[in-house]
Amino acid sequence: MEALRELAFWLRQLWVLWLMLLFVGIAVWVFWPGRKGELERHGRIPLEDNGSGTDQEE
Repeated sequence: MEALRELAFWLRQLWVLWLMLLFVGIAVWVFWPGRKGELERHGRIPLEDNGSGTDQEE
């Protein structure tokens, strides 16, 4: 029974480490300098007027 408690303790520690590494990895991927142009293009999408909106005046 003690071995299961010890195993559970270590698995909880590894789970926290795994989530932290996952978060840091995603943050690095998103803010990587090579992605700047792509992210800026995506950021301008709502500001573009391409004429396909449904609430335009006719």
